[in-house]
Amino acid sequence: MRITPKDIARSLIDSLASASLSVDDACDSAIGLLKRSCPGVALREFIRMVEREVRKRGLTTSAMLVVPNEQSIQADTIAPLLASKSGKKVHVDRKTEPELIGGAVFLVDHRRIDCSIQGALAALLRSCLQPLE
Repeated sequence: MRITPKDIARSLIDSLASASLSVDDACDSAIGLLKRSCPGVALREFIRMVEREVRKRGLTTSAMLVVPNEQSIQADTIAPLLASKSGKKVHVDRKTEPELIGGAVFLVDHRRIDCSIQGALAALLRSCLQPLE
């Protein structure tokens, strides 16, 4: 039986889920097995496989917080709130867009949650342009 990098990624996630090994020990073991079994595979590609497996199993989710300036809400204050609501580990990246008038926009699991003034104005404009029935 041939061991593939995908098999090693799956076993890494399984060992972490069962808590039989510490994170460091599980990663060291998986990387050692990867180097022995699949010497041509780059570590970056293996990390991408592990990330895909984690997302596929629904163990974590990623989010993007888009804010108008540096003084706006911080990503580390949002992550615990999203984690408590979703029951998953949440990684939040923060992006500054000066064009945003105020508020914030959240991009979570391919969903857009627009809490910005710009979004509210666009919704108002769309409702005003709809024909009366």
